[in-house]
Amino acid sequence: MIPLLFKRLVLCIGLLSLAATATISREANQDQPGTVWTAINPDAFPDDVFTWHMGPGGSYREDGRDASSGLSIQPTLSGHWSREGARMVLRQDDLPYVFDGVVLGNLYGGTLYFGGRAVSRFGAVKGEQAPERCDAGAGVALLAAGIALTKP
Repeated sequence: MIPLLFKRLVLCIGLLSLAATATISREANQDQPGTVWTAINPDAFPDDVFTWHMGPGGSYREDGRDASSGLSIQPTLSGHWSREGARMVLRQDDLPYVFDGVVLGNLYGGTLYFGGRAVSRFGAVKGEQAPERCDAGAGVALLAAGIALTKP
């Protein structure tokens, strides 16, 4: 009786593990070319909203606008993004900005670095609508995802 229960328990754990792996793989592939993220950087750029257009080959374009007027605040910038599990990193090509954070569903949050120094937290959501706020707890999300808090 006990060996049969043990075999069933092992089978159930195995099936749950496969389902979790499939979900993580599906989420890791969600940032395909054409995905749009809209972000705020409340500590460094509190009045601005940034939109990232994810492109093929890990490239992205960034547009920035004033949150109140909607007017552009910068020329379109470009960079490259990479994703490993829940962690996603965006690096600008011509400026030393790096966005290092964690993706949880349709949310992306973490730390903005400039020249290797943390300058702001950031929060982003998928789509064209900017998030209303960006909580200060991104470090907790990084730790929960098993990501070491180190400089990019």
